[in-house]
Amino acid sequence: MILTDTEQKLLSGDWAEAAVPYALTRQQRSFEAASQRCKSRLADLSKALQAELGRMLTDVVFDLDVNLCSGVGLENWLSEPGILLLDAALPLDKDRPCYMSIDHQAVHNMADLCLGGQLTDKTQIQEKVEFSSSENRICCRLLQKQAQALMQLLFNQHLPLTAHLYKQKLQLDAFSYLPLKVRLILEKEAVSWFLWLPIELLLQESDELFSAVEPLGGPLSLDWQQVPVRCTVEMARKQVTVKQLQDWLQGELLAIELFSSMRFQLGKQVLFHGTVAEEGQVLMFQVTQKQEK
Repeated sequence: MILTDTEQKLLSGDWAEAAVPYALTRQQRSFEAASQRCKSRLADLSKALQAELGRMLTDVVFDLDVNLCSGVGLENWLSEPGILLLDAALPLDKDRPCYMSIDHQAVHNMADLCLGGQLTDKTQIQEKVEFSSSENRICCRLLQKQAQALMQLLFNQHLPLTAHLYKQKLQLDAFSYLPLKVRLILEKEAVSWFLWLPIELLLQESDELFSAVEPLGGPLSLDWQQVPVRCTVEMARKQVTVKQLQDWLQGELLAIELFSSMRFQLGKQVLFHGTVAEEGQVLMFQVTQKQEK
C-alpha cells in the first residue's frame, strides 16, 4: 500500500486488519503454501491415517483427529525427559525424513493397545527415559504405518518404508517442517503424538521452492516488487532573477543546460546516475553509473 505525502504514515485499525502479510523469503512463502495445502487436506489425511492404523490396532475402536500446530513451545517439550524420537526416510528429492515425537505415557498406552491389553493406570506408570524393546518396536511400526499412509494419499505410492529410533536432538531448519498433532481418541482416553512433515510433501513443482533459477533481470523485476514508487530525476538546476521568472511566466523561453550526470533517487536514496539519451525523437534516461554501497 503506497501512501501520498498528505496521507497518514500509520495505517488505521481497519486498514491494518485488512492488510495481508507477505513473506519476504522463498522458504517462508513455500512454508505458507505448504501450510495452506496441509490445512485443506487435514480431513483426508486423518481418514488415511485412521485406515492405516486400523490395520495395526485390529481389536481397538478409535477415532483419529489431526491438527496442524504452530510449533510454539514444542522445542521445550522435546527437551523434556521421557520423549521418544523416531525418523522415517521418505523418497524426496531433498534428503529430509519425517519425524515422530511421543511421550512416555503415550508409548506405554500404544504398547498396551497393540498387545491387546487394557490401558495401564497413569498412577502405575513411572516416567523413564529408556523404553523396552517391545515399546520401541511398536513406536517404529506406528511411524512406519503413518509414513506409508502419507505416501499413499499424496503420491498414490505404497512403499515399504522403515522407521528408526532417532537418538540425537531434533534440530529443524526454520520453515522446513510442518508439526502435526495426532490424537487417537478412545472411549475414555486419548493418546497423542506429533508428526513433523517436511514441507516438500505438500508442495507442487510449480511452487517457488522447486525453482532453482531466479527470474531474469535481477531483484528489481520480481513480481512482488512491481509496486509503484515515487522516484525523481534532477535534470537541471539554474539560478534566475525575479525579472527572468516573470518573463518566463509570460511565455519567454528559459535557456538551461542539462547536467552531464543526473541522479536517480528513490525518496532521499540515490540508486544510480545517468544521462539523457534520445531514441526515436523521444528523450530517455540512460543509467551510466550505479551508486556504490
